[in-house]
Amino acid sequence: MSFHSLLKRKPKSAAATLDLPLSASDSLHREKTDEKIHAVSRTPTSAVSGAELWAARIGFFAGGFTVASWAPLIPFVQSQLALEPYVLGFLLLGLGVGSFVGMPLAGKLTEHLGARNAILLSGLASCFLLVVLSLVPSLYVECAALLAYGVTLGCLEVSVNIYGTHLENRNKSRLMSGLHAAYSVGEVVSAAALTALFVLGLAPSQAVSTLMVLLALTMVALLRRIENHPIEAPEKPKDRRGAPALSGPVSVLAAVCAVIFLTEGSMLDWSAIYLRDFADVPQEMSAVGYTLFVIAMAFSRLMGDKLAMKFGAVTMLSAGICIMLATLLALVVYPQPAVALLSLFLMGLGIANIAPIVISAASRTASMDSVKAITAVTTVGYGGLLAGPALIGAVSSALSLQIAFLAVCALLAMSLILVCRHRAVFQ
Repeated sequence: MSFHSLLKRKPKSAAATLDLPLSASDSLHREKTDEKIHAVSRTPTSAVSGAELWAARIGFFAGGFTVASWAPLIPFVQSQLALEPYVLGFLLLGLGVGSFVGMPLAGKLTEHLGARNAILLSGLASCFLLVVLSLVPSLYVECAALLAYGVTLGCLEVSVNIYGTHLENRNKSRLMSGLHAAYSVGEVVSAAALTALFVLGLAPSQAVSTLMVLLALTMVALLRRIENHPIEAPEKPKDRRGAPALSGPVSVLAAVCAVIFLTEGSMLDWSAIYLRDFADVPQEMSAVGYTLFVIAMAFSRLMGDKLAMKFGAVTMLSAGICIMLATLLALVVYPQPAVALLSLFLMGLGIANIAPIVISAASRTASMDSVKAITAVTTVGYGGLLAGPALIGAVSSALSLQIAFLAVCALLAMSLILVCRHRAVFQ
């Protein structure tokens, strides 16, 4: 009998289905009473090795690292190609379009190629395409390369989340916040490294090429140390009412994820402008706010798994959303430099662990298999990340940026209600 056929065999024992409440340790007892664990792989359950953890970390790190490497190239690309603002906007749209194409593909890639190969393929392709983007050969090549980079980035981000939840469910303890911390660390390291290389006099193409080669070699070195098993989730029963794919628990998770990503995207694109125009922060210091936001996210995620195990997922989600609400309101009501910068730092602490907890919960939902659920939640969440800045811009143009931020507060309040009303979904 082939290995593939063994994967397809159904377990004979009730325990093997892993469809019973997880036997909780003392630290997880309060949270795991109603939780059902569904395996994301037919491979035998075993302790997660250090090599597997580092493989997952480098996957998340690569996502943050490449995104942060592209951002400083945007002004360079605009000047090299002499692009009008509307043309630049059209060019940047390719990243989002490509990501939406790539994210649904990630589940199939992971199932057919295995998690390791899916992460490695999409990660190496992202590195190569960023080198092409840094060369700025022509507008048409730049558009095609950015679209392709969006596809590979979407595949990478979904693939590493699928692999991360696979390790978490095997380990029977929370790992996702720590893994997502690697994404934030990647952003910080990339920004610092590029700044250092620019100061040393390297051209953007030279700096980006150097970093991408180093990242590619690191990915190969760490990922080749782990086995490549297809992560094939068993089909899960439909909702009792015969609900379609994106409904019930998955729709709740996707809605919360979209709001959180929308808030994060709003801070990415609009916090510097808000600090400059409303909080009287000098323009040369306006980027400090988002830097504090990202640093706080990385710090909070490093502690997120331990906090989630101690206090429970719902408590962590509720506290995080409340912190985001309070700090965003403070940002609007008290637009002073010190208050604004402190608010952004605290907001980073609050938002950091919400997406990891939500994606982790998606891997255990009973209405869909884990791969499809993670893909759906991540794709919808990324839609919020892309739509957020545009919606903020529209409301800001019609009313004001402060009103737009208050609208985000309303969405956060709605997501808090969803978490409180559907506690079992997030366990």
